[in-house]
Amino acid sequence: MDKKKVSILGLGWYGSPLRDELLRHGFDVIGSTRTKEKLTADSRLLSYPELPSVDLMDADIVVLNIPPFPEELEWFKKWSWKKPWLIFISSTSEAPTLLAQEEWVRDNFSDWTILRFGGLLGGNRHPGKHLSGKKNLAAPKRVVNLLHLEDAVGVTLAVIQNEVKSKTLGVVCDEHRTREEFYSEYCRENNLPLPEFDQSDLSTGKIVPNEEVKKFYKFRNS
Repeated sequence: MDKKKVSILGLGWYGSPLRDELLRHGFDVIGSTRTKEKLTADSRLLSYPELPSVDLMDADIVVLNIPPFPEELEWFKKWSWKKPWLIFISSTSEAPTLLAQEEWVRDNFSDWTILRFGGLLGGNRHPGKHLSGKKNLAAPKRVVNLLHLEDAVGVTLAVIQNEVKSKTLGVVCDEHRTREEFYSEYCRENNLPLPEFDQSDLSTGKIVPNEEVKKFYKFRNS
C-alpha cells in the first residue's frame, strides 16, 4: 500500500512505540498526548483537547487510543466528519461503555477496524506486581487473555499494511494459563509474596479467539 499519514490519539505506553514502528516503516505520523514533557521534546506531538484539531484529524488513518470516557469520545466526535480510516483500540473486557463506543464507530465510519486487546504486558508492566501478597483473590481457574506490547504494536502495523477493515478482532496471544498459574509464576520468578486465591471460586471464564488475526499476523510472544 502507499505510505499514508497516520494520526495516533493517545501516545502512551502503547501509542509511543506504535509511532516509532510506523516511522521505521516510512509512515508520516502525528500524535496527541497529555504529557507536557513529551510536548516539549517532540514537535510532532499535540495536546488535546486544546489543540489544532484539523492537523490531527487530517490523516488517512486515525488510531483512537484514548480512555473510554464520554468526554474523550465527545472531543473526537467533533472532528469525525473528516472520516479517516478509524482503528479503534478496545478491550476483550467488553465493558458496556466500550461496546457502545464500538457501535458508534461502526455506525459512523465506512472504513473502520476494532482491535480488542487482551491484558497488556511487556517492558516493566506486569499485572502480577499488583496482586503479590494479596489474599482471597477471585477466580483462580479463570483463563487469562493476554497480549504482549510487541504484538499489540505488530498487529496494528499488520492491520494497516494489509488494509484489514470492517473487522472486530480479538487480539490475544495463544497461551491461556489460569489466573493462579500466571500471577503465581510471576511472583515466584521475582521473589515476591505469592497471591492467595479463593479455591471455592470455580469460574473459568472464556478464551478469546484470535484465529482472524493469525490469518495476517504471526504472534511473537506466547
